Amino acid sequence: MSEDITPQQIKEIRQRYGLSQQAFARVLGLGEASIVRYENGQKPSRANANLIRAAAIPSFMADCLKRDGHLITDDQRAGAERIVYADVTFKEDGDMDINEVYTLTLKQEVLNEKAADIMAELFRAKRAAERVGDSGLVMMYEDMAIQLALLKPTIATEANMDMQRLCAIDGQLDCMREIYHQTLKRAA
Repeated sequence: MSEDITPQQIKEIRQRYGLSQQAFARVLGLGEASIVRYENGQKPSRANANLIRAAAIPSFMADCLKRDGHLITDDQRAGAERIVYADVTFKEDGDMDINEVYTLTLKQEVLNEKAADIMAELFRAKRAAERVGDSGLVMMYEDMAIQLALLKPTIATEANMDMQRLCAIDGQLDCMREIYHQTLKRAA
């Protein structure tokens, strides 16, 4: 690993916690003007560069905030603590960082929408099957709707904060949609 830390890396580490240059310096125990100089291109000493690199580790920043958080505004401290403790909790609970959690949560939302769309399609198809008197299709659509009603509430659970499980649910939804489309072809 290179011993040099770039001004951009310093800025990204500081901004990750939502801290001003002054607050970041205070929490790390550095001179307030030092962070300004470092972000403007002055090379920090090796010790300061290592300290700033360590700040990228949420548990290290949690310790810094415990020790020197009183030196910054309550708003900045609260904001930084939310980010730090959320990241530390994700790492301890499942070795996930905030980006992984965001990706999984987004996938869960997409699957919830997909399940809702399929449910709406099933209800429309059931009504159409009832109008033409096809009791076999009505029963099949009801069964599929029951299975989907059982599956949908499980999508956005902590147990499914795993991409492999979410892909399996996505496959189940695709299968339901394909069966539905096949029955529409048969009915036509």
